[in-house]
Amino acid sequence: MAEREPGTRLRLLGDAAAEFKIDCNIPIRRYFRSGQEMIKMAEVYHNEGSLEAAYILYMKYMTLFVEKLKAHRDFSQVLPAEKKRVKGVVKDVMGKTEVLKLTLKSRFEEEHKVWLKEEQVRRWEEQREQARRDEEMKEAERRKMEEVASIERDRQVALWHQAQLDKEDRESRGVGPPALSGVGEIQDYTPSRGADRVVYDPNKYSDTVSAPSQANEGLPSYDSVVGPSVSPPPSYDRTAPLYDRTTPSYDRAAKPAPNITAPSISALSISDPTPSTSTSAPTPAFDRSAKPIISAPTGLRTVMVPSDLSEAFLAVAKSNSDRGVETLGTLGGHLANNKFIVSHLLIPRQEGKSDSCTMEGLEDVWDVHDKENIIFLGWVHTHPAYSVFLSSVDMHNQYEWQHMLPEALAIVCSIKDGVVGNLRLTQAGMSEVGGCSLTNFHPHSKEPPLWEEASHVEVDWSQKVVLKDLR
Repeated sequence: MAEREPGTRLRLLGDAAAEFKIDCNIPIRRYFRSGQEMIKMAEVYHNEGSLEAAYILYMKYMTLFVEKLKAHRDFSQVLPAEKKRVKGVVKDVMGKTEVLKLTLKSRFEEEHKVWLKEEQVRRWEEQREQARRDEEMKEAERRKMEEVASIERDRQVALWHQAQLDKEDRESRGVGPPALSGVGEIQDYTPSRGADRVVYDPNKYSDTVSAPSQANEGLPSYDSVVGPSVSPPPSYDRTAPLYDRTTPSYDRAAKPAPNITAPSISALSISDPTPSTSTSAPTPAFDRSAKPIISAPTGLRTVMVPSDLSEAFLAVAKSNSDRGVETLGTLGGHLANNKFIVSHLLIPRQEGKSDSCTMEGLEDVWDVHDKENIIFLGWVHTHPAYSVFLSSVDMHNQYEWQHMLPEALAIVCSIKDGVVGNLRLTQAGMSEVGGCSLTNFHPHSKEPPLWEEASHVEVDWSQKVVLKDLR
């Protein structure tokens, strides 16, 4: 994100805070409670140094109560005293958000400066590397051309020597030169039979290869035989064996140094550390390892569940389970290091049946949350005669909680199978259930699945759950 302008990064954080919708089917008091929990989480993030996450939550709180919640159909029914209280909180949050904005802007500017310097060095190194690759390609091409030229020179020398040998052979046999195609036409040559005919004298020749003697001045010249298209050969000692003849030497391992100079310190605008001509980039002064916890919506945050939670809940629900009646509890906890820690199991007043359970004491739960300074993290209930799954009534209950907090859990304990499942709605489930206005038990789609096993749950073996029975 450091490559973005500071103003752009702040605007993206604001956009992330505004990415939620109001569902009028969810009781408006749930939104007021959710707003209080936003403030609690924002304070945790702020104290832990996760300023971007705190900024998003503060902005989300202001967007919720200043703008979006007014569109809820029950907003007019909210008590004036509650509206006044929220207005005071909004004013306080607005001041905190403005301070955070200045702090983040300063930090973003510093990160952007560091990125610009690193980018300048990176681009320079890319240019140098590209220049090196181009020089290597040129060198390879030059070597290839030299090799081709060397082969051609050797071929020309071989042709010349072969022509000489052929010429000497014909002269020794008194045969005239033939016409050579491609190098010019030669007039027919017929040895004379008169006094001008040269008589073969073996004493004029030796067994070794040598150039023609002065006695052969009357014979046709090399150019008249092979034509002007063949270049004359280099002056080699033809008395030496062919494999000892010296060929032109080239130092093909030597490369011209690339004409690249490192940018000056003033050009890089880096005072410390000083860049050198080596390929290693300067180490930035800014600690890039300290990344914000939330810079954009990523995955779900982990929920830590105490190892004894299911056992404690099943024990308190045993009397109902023995009668085939469902029991319900709520999960409370806190945020720490970007993880949700379940610490409390509350058993509210409720009305249970064989296939459902309705909570009646939600306000009692909120009172405990305020006293213990905890937030809502999910709920748990039993299925005395059924397996682990979410019924249509369960999915509608889960939708309301998961709409407020995506990490909210729905733990189902099957008494019949002795199995416990940590469940949540899928994206398809959130979409379908959110658009459904039916109540009680009713059919829903089977495909794609509307609920799934939650993958963001971990067991906490170091903590014991705090059980509070509010019935």
